[in-house]
Amino acid sequence: MGRLVTTLLVLCLIYVTTCSLSTRTAAFRAHDLRRGLEQAMRGRLLADATPAGGSAVPIHWSRHLYNVANFTIGTPPQPASAIIDVAGELVWTQCSMCSRCFKQDLPLFVPNASSTFRPEPCGTDACKSIPTSNCSSNMCTYEGTINSKLGGHTLGIVATDTFAIGTATASLGFGCVVASGIDTMGGPSGLIGLGRAPSSLVSQMNITKFSYCLTPHDSGKNSRLLLGSSAKLAGGGNSTTTPFVKTSPGDDMSQYYPIQLDGIKAGDAAIALPPSGNTVLVQTLAPMSFLVDSAYQALKKEVTKAVGAAPTATPLQPFDLCFPKAGLSNASAPDLVFTFQQGAAALTVPPPKYLIDVGEEKGTVCMAILSTSWLNTTALDENLNILGSLQQENTHFLLDLEKKTLSFEPADCSSLIS
Repeated sequence: MGRLVTTLLVLCLIYVTTCSLSTRTAAFRAHDLRRGLEQAMRGRLLADATPAGGSAVPIHWSRHLYNVANFTIGTPPQPASAIIDVAGELVWTQCSMCSRCFKQDLPLFVPNASSTFRPEPCGTDACKSIPTSNCSSNMCTYEGTINSKLGGHTLGIVATDTFAIGTATASLGFGCVVASGIDTMGGPSGLIGLGRAPSSLVSQMNITKFSYCLTPHDSGKNSRLLLGSSAKLAGGGNSTTTPFVKTSPGDDMSQYYPIQLDGIKAGDAAIALPPSGNTVLVQTLAPMSFLVDSAYQALKKEVTKAVGAAPTATPLQPFDLCFPKAGLSNASAPDLVFTFQQGAAALTVPPPKYLIDVGEEKGTVCMAILSTSWLNTTALDENLNILGSLQQENTHFLLDLEKKTLSFEPADCSSLIS
């Protein structure tokens, strides 16, 4: 199941939509690297990885609608930036030895310029645990496969170094990528995963809770990621909580944050989910949400009926439902309400969060929600829903790894302070 979930998240990167509807391909299947990092980092965490007062990390929307954090790697520190992926398993960045890598805004990380960079040696258990490992100058390298739609492969070094993100500093295991089939990530140099996998930033830093709050993507204001004791909601009766779906120790789904989605309302219309398709992952990798096909088709029908305008005959890719903006009012579109925990928790998504302006002239409005069938993956993957980052704007999410709960409340994310 875990490999299928990872495949689904990988495919979410194939199309990334901006306000001008630039589409980019990007995919990175990292199971081999993950296994090595899990082995490499056992027993290697710094005792002072998480400051007693927690850490606040500014994040911002990139032009490709990724959520990006700036940080440093190495000694002396070298600047880097990465996409923040709440469901991500790994930490990785491109390195200066890269011969076939995508363009990034900042200079490539130079391992030889860092006195704290430590490549994983050949022959160790960590290196042996990677099925596609090889040796080069006594450094453990890996070769990871790329999604079949793109072809090619990725090549990297399993290593550790000092990372500083916000006010937190830690020695982290990471992938030092030296070759990639990814076309672009729109500026960032890598990815920081916050999932429950042993190789994520959260696990490596022994963080038991974190929260994040995403500003509207067109506001030009920073969002916020809060780690450790800094992570807390304002409360005041506006927050709701739902538990993670229970998983067994051997289930790779336990490395993510699955919750049960009981239903969706579009205005007064109730949209049911099939019993086999009521799990949703809250994540920040894909800007759009994905619903199991039966729920998506019902939602598409209700939104079209409520809007009262004829959809465009040929929707702009990758969307499935678009309307001409002229004469269209968000007032006619319904609020969407996602319900969890038998209705005890509810997330309201108003029209501006799921009907977005696209196209060069911004003359078209499209629904930033798609069917999981669009992903063209296995039937099991199609039973998993994804809550994308656009639908999470101005909502403060708190993930408690000890209590195994997700809490959230409406918030003005641009004014949030730690």
